[in-house]
Order: sequence, then structure tokens, then C-alpha cells
Amino acid sequence: MALLAYVYVLAAFCIASSIQTEYIKCASGEPEPLALRIEGCDKLPCSLVRGTNLKAQWEFTAASNAAKLTPRVRVTVFGVTTDYDYPHKDACKDLVNGECPLEKGEEVTYSLSMPILKAYPRLSLVIEFALVDENKKSHVCFAIDGKVIN
Repeated sequence: MALLAYVYVLAAFCIASSIQTEYIKCASGEPEPLALRIEGCDKLPCSLVRGTNLKAQWEFTAASNAAKLTPRVRVTVFGVTTDYDYPHKDACKDLVNGECPLEKGEEVTYSLSMPILKAYPRLSLVIEFALVDENKKSHVCFAIDGKVIN
């Protein structure tokens, strides 16, 4: 009986970890993720709960050799796009599979934890995520529709 319970738990974990989230391609044609998983969101728009963190992981292929990576986050609300000052400036520290320096063609996984502050207004928005290297070359880019909720 314990073995059967273990099999069910393992199967549930495998299914949950394989669920991918939809995303929007970046208009600039930058490389897309190989896979994207946003906690609690498998289709758009994603619910962004105030007072929590948006947690996501995505796999991507290094577009070129890179000594460092920096997150670039842009938010579009009511048709106006602004840069979001993401607090984790060194994306290399948030790689969970791979490490900097990256070699062209290397497959790596990035883990994001972005605060959704209680002060944020309840509204719909588009968030674009990218990882760029020291030469401003994008290695991965995608966007999601989101809705800030209580």
C-alpha cells in the first residue's frame, strides 16, 4: 500500500513539473524559451496575487558565449511600456541548471521570484521578460498577460 501511495505522489509530481505555461513571443524576434513554467498558471492571463511572489522557471539555449546575464523586465499597462526595476540584477545567481560563463548552445534553467506588492493596483498588464548578456544580446525573451488580483 505504501508503494502505491509513493507511485501516486511521484506521478503527480512529474505531471505538475511538466505543465508548461503559455507565453507571447517577443515582437523583436528574440529567442524564445525552450519551456516555461509559472507557478499557478498554465494559460494566460496569469493571476498575479498582491502580497505574493510570481515564481517561474524557464529553460533556454545560450545564444552566444556570455560572461554574465542581466534580467530585463518591461511592463505594459494601458498601452504604455516601462522598464521594471527587477531587484535581482545578476541572473547568473538565479540559474538552477548551468552557471556563468555560458557557452553558445548550452541549455540552462533560470528561476525567477518577482514580488507582487500589495500596493500594486488591480489591473491587467503585459510583462516581458528577457535575459541579456554583457553585450546587450538577448538569450531568451517572452511575455505574459497578467491580471493583478487580491
